[in-house]
Amino acid sequence: MAPELPLLPVLLTLACTLLGVLATQEMQQTPPYVIAPEGGSASITCCSRGPLLGVYLKQRWPEPSNVIYYEDNVQPTVDERFRGRIVFSGRQHNLTVIMHRLRPADAGAYACQAVMSDEVWGPGTLVVVTDKLSPAADTSQEAWLMHLAVPVALAVGCFFIGLGLGATCVLQRTQIKKLCCRKDENSACVVSNFLEMKVITSSQPPEALAPATRDYA
Repeated sequence: MAPELPLLPVLLTLACTLLGVLATQEMQQTPPYVIAPEGGSASITCCSRGPLLGVYLKQRWPEPSNVIYYEDNVQPTVDERFRGRIVFSGRQHNLTVIMHRLRPADAGAYACQAVMSDEVWGPGTLVVVTDKLSPAADTSQEAWLMHLAVPVALAVGCFFIGLGLGATCVLQRTQIKKLCCRKDENSACVVSNFLEMKVITSSQPPEALAPATRDYA
């Protein structure tokens, strides 16, 4: 059984620190650790600088062994245990090795080694292979995700509905203000016309305002 997942980061950090003691700056390696289920995949990238003849990926723990040897323009060498499960990506200065269909025996510490005048090692990658999930576990995980997704979807939907209602209210208030301004302008025009009429009327003599009388004599 693999250790409990909450303890893994501490254990993996300690292991990677111990492996990094043998590493040099000329060879970089990522990631520091990989956690994958049985049957899954693990990816390790080796980056190096300077003159380079080739790159090894070696398993250093629990049993030291060569996993692959890669050299540009040369057919790669793959250990019999990994044949048919290794995919390469990139060139020897920036090489990614992907291990597919992981087995429990694949768990361990892996390190890149650059072929130079001296031995140049990467800091190492710790691969942890966990138990394969049963179909029932997969179903329960999917049900849990669905159970979690429903309230999240409702919360997001309510947020956007509230946002839309708020925007609608602001738009309506803006339109109402515009209508009120127009009404105020119209009222001001009516009052102004009325005052002008009053001024004109008051300025005329009374005789002009009296209605004309017809003489029938």
